[in-house]
Amino acid sequence: MNKRIKFQHVVFYLRQLFCVAVFLTPPIFAAAPIAVNAELERLMTEYGFETSGIEYTTDAVAHAEGTQLIERLRLLLENFNYVIVQSSAQRVERVLILGEKTAVTAPPTHDAPSSPSTAGADIVLPTQRQGAAHVVNATLEGMNKQQLQQPLLIDTGAEQVVLPLSLLARLGLNSATLRKRSVQTANGTVSAQIGRLPALVLGTERLTNVAVAFIEDQRLGGQALLGMNVLGRFRMTIDDANNQITLAPK
Repeated sequence: MNKRIKFQHVVFYLRQLFCVAVFLTPPIFAAAPIAVNAELERLMTEYGFETSGIEYTTDAVAHAEGTQLIERLRLLLENFNYVIVQSSAQRVERVLILGEKTAVTAPPTHDAPSSPSTAGADIVLPTQRQGAAHVVNATLEGMNKQQLQQPLLIDTGAEQVVLPLSLLARLGLNSATLRKRSVQTANGTVSAQIGRLPALVLGTERLTNVAVAFIEDQRLGGQALLGMNVLGRFRMTIDDANNQITLAPK
């Protein structure tokens, strides 16, 4: 009888302890959305990187979790098209915000890689230096399947790929089919003729139906530019020490 009473006391004590433990355990809440603009400003101050296009984030809210800066930035900017530029030491140097994802007007089938076997793989390309700038070698594919090897200067200030006007004939494009407009480059706004290149190859990745701006040769000083309509599809890391660039699919 005494053993039974003692057992009941033990059970009662354990039940009371469990109730107290449950009561004292704080509820788990998901992180509340925060203002993207304000959080970017805070991270810029804390980590010392620059951001262009921050005006696109006005009034936007998102979640920012994790202890690593890259992880926080990817969550914070998940609704935007962006490029993160890192140093060889993986330090974030610059964030380029290109606009909201819903603002992209190009059909989703445009500029898609034609080779599914390489989809999702990082593109690692050696670069040549021109001062502080980096140049990569690309293959341009023309209207009649002709291919041209072309050095392209990495230019995050260019809206799209920019080629010298003298390449039109070699690529089999007719200037009468192109449309004229002004385009923005790192050197300012210039007049251009806009068309589409059947394909552009970077390493093992073949991008099709790529928008290209053709500009008079003398305005480019013999350069051709790899712009944001290609770079903006990737997370870009520039390794200054080893002279290479890594493009990781988003």
